[in-house]
Amino acid sequence: MRYLRTIVACCAILVASGCSKSNPLLGKWKLAPNQGNECFQLGAIEFGDKTMTMATPLAPVTMAVTYSRDGDNYLVTAAMGQAFSFQTESGGIKSVSPECHLVPNN
Repeated sequence: MRYLRTIVACCAILVASGCSKSNPLLGKWKLAPNQGNECFQLGAIEFGDKTMTMATPLAPVTMAVTYSRDGDNYLVTAAMGQAFSFQTESGGIKSVSPECHLVPNN
């Protein structure tokens, strides 16, 4: 009976850890090569747990954001109401509009 309890406890831990919803956007991103001029504003982005930092020509801009998901789209909404939509793709992410491809910036 003791072994059964141990097995059940291990299974419960594995199930609980496997059910966590990680955010694939978290981290530092940069534009993939050969992106159009419309992607300039997304040149370098860092997504934190509650913030998003975008590089600008003058200085980086950090804003408080919330994350949500709508189907394949990951939505990033700034406190001022501005929303950004991203999708995951092999090797990175892409913004929905304009369509700009980003790769990890390690």
